[in-house]
Amino acid sequence: MRNVIKYGIFLFGALSLLTLNALALSNPSNDNTELENNSNEAIGIDICIDFIQYTHEELRDNSDTIVIGTVKEILPPRWNTIDGKKPKKLLNKLEYPDDIIYTDIVISVDEYLKNPLPSNELIVRVTGGTVGDFSMTTDADPSFNTDEKVLLYLSKDERSSTRDIGPEHFLVTDFYRGKYTLTEDGKAIITDETVTLETVTLEELLNTINQTNNNTNDTEASDNKETANKETAGKQEGVGSTIQSKRIPFMNFFWALAAMIGAVPIVRHRQQ
Repeated sequence: MRNVIKYGIFLFGALSLLTLNALALSNPSNDNTELENNSNEAIGIDICIDFIQYTHEELRDNSDTIVIGTVKEILPPRWNTIDGKKPKKLLNKLEYPDDIIYTDIVISVDEYLKNPLPSNELIVRVTGGTVGDFSMTTDADPSFNTDEKVLLYLSKDERSSTRDIGPEHFLVTDFYRGKYTLTEDGKAIITDETVTLETVTLEELLNTINQTNNNTNDTEASDNKETANKETAGKQEGVGSTIQSKRIPFMNFFWALAAMIGAVPIVRHRQQ
């Protein structure tokens, strides 16, 4: 009777292992598949970026141009691929800033405060947006709203992943720290969604931008800008996906079979 119970427990364990193995094979992890989404929920990709926060003087000196303008249009987001579609990569192979969704913002320029350009419009590029079933967000890039009045510190896009894609465009210097929303009562505000991070007067910013030593600082900034960018890039932490795998831990079929066969002589030996 005892032998029957032992064999029953053994067979139950072996069948359980084989069942787990079959389920694992039929439901592979997202980490081992291409970047595809077959569910009804959007896949969220969050990017955490640590960066050096500039003072008003540093914002001025490290910007290629500074403008006051109005958000005219927010263009549809795109992946930074040739066709603008999702890259054919594994989810765990996505890397920032090589693989991103970006959104272009058309700014109608009211006034150039540094290095005027011939155009009365320019494009500002931010990381983030939703393309199909995939959504990307960062905790550093600013958000924009149509018809919003802004003062922007802007730098040329030097990222190899986006600089040659689309028309000429700029990045906001020092991420959200380089974008101020202007109010009718003369305030300039930095916000993070609904949280106000800084409030100054527009006059204060203009005084800093128009300081008499601005020209000297521009020359010095051009020499130091590459170093500052490297420091900022060096502190970027990369891509963190919010996707959690529901895969059952994999048990290879052959190991399960070997365990079953190896247990047979042990049981027989104990019977003798």
